[in-house]
Amino acid sequence: MKYENLFKPIKIGPVEIKNRIGMAPMNLFFSEPDGSVGEQQMAYYAARAKGGVGLIVTEAIRTSMEGVNRTFYANLRLFDVNWMNRISELFETIHCFGAKVFAQINIGPGPQGTTARGFETYAASAVGYELTKENIPRTLIPRIEKGQIYVHFKGEIPRPMTVEEIHRDAEDCVKSCKMAVVAGADGIEIHSAHGYLLHSFLSPRFNKRTDQYGGSLENRMRFMLEVMEKVREAIGPKVALGVRAVADEHVPGGLHAEEMKLVAAEIERLGYDFFHIASGSYEAMRWMNPEKDGLWDAETKVIKGAVKKMPILGAACHSPELADKAIGEGVYDMILHGRPMMSDPEWANKVKEGREKEIVKCVRDLECTARLYSGMPVRCSQNPNLGRERYMPEYWRPAVKMGYRRPID
Repeated sequence: MKYENLFKPIKIGPVEIKNRIGMAPMNLFFSEPDGSVGEQQMAYYAARAKGGVGLIVTEAIRTSMEGVNRTFYANLRLFDVNWMNRISELFETIHCFGAKVFAQINIGPGPQGTTARGFETYAASAVGYELTKENIPRTLIPRIEKGQIYVHFKGEIPRPMTVEEIHRDAEDCVKSCKMAVVAGADGIEIHSAHGYLLHSFLSPRFNKRTDQYGGSLENRMRFMLEVMEKVREAIGPKVALGVRAVADEHVPGGLHAEEMKLVAAEIERLGYDFFHIASGSYEAMRWMNPEKDGLWDAETKVIKGAVKKMPILGAACHSPELADKAIGEGVYDMILHGRPMMSDPEWANKVKEGREKEIVKCVRDLECTARLYSGMPVRCSQNPNLGRERYMPEYWRPAVKMGYRRPID
């Protein structure tokens, strides 16, 4: 096989995955207004699982009304049994089409929150985000200047969380993780990236606290590690548990790879199962949405060099050649695609079958991102069927012949 590194199986904690290709977590605005899984959302995930990926990491799932009330976006929710119904259907659908699924759990928006719904936003400290023009992807600038995208260049100033609120939000996260596992998730990814709540505690740019959750790196990672410890205790060892965090914030005073390699090493030392690399944040969007392949490789190598065996998951390698090379050279252990899976859900199958020239390539025009920032469901300039998968019978979960019995673990 031409791209043999991409199609080697991998084990992440207790979970066996058939290849090294995954779908990265992306908010799509396909959720129902109440935060439940919609039919379009179900079909979207089915298409990518059917397309040959070994792993799907869901978009961010909210853990409480505290998080929901402080954001504009209709994220998935999972904090009482009313949402388990549809989440379990989603996980079952992904499994039906041959992929494993990790639920990405997001405690709250942090500095990116809003008071628009009448609730005071909170984070590690009273520091808001700022987006400068040089940190905006070039393809978005003309749209912003024409008023075609709704973008906040300066965030609201959150209030610092109390220790009691930290403990409350940690417990809410644990409950959501337990529900995700009961619903059928193969793994849990704790979202600590891109400027959200847990990121705001990790980052010296956002965290100005003077208590046990601020100051030193040991203190700044405390909230995240307390969450992971409680989650592991709740879900047990048969489910993969890891974290997504940025290798480098790419803003003055922010996180950088030499510091984050210590975080990755500590996560491995404590026995967790994976570290999912991200880069930038909503303050550094051109790093969060890289404009060329391999943009994250240098900082990822720093993180990779600090761990012994723990798998490092990453992205920013749209090209099959570069993705296979990055795995072969040990930069990443698994490549999780975001935008390439929007433009072509069959990316993995086409590569495996030697049809890589047929891949519908992402052109990085950020049509998807522009719509998302403006509060609309994502679309793709290269894939007219993105957002229409629910009408395509090949993505409907097939019936099972009578006589089938679901195996019991």
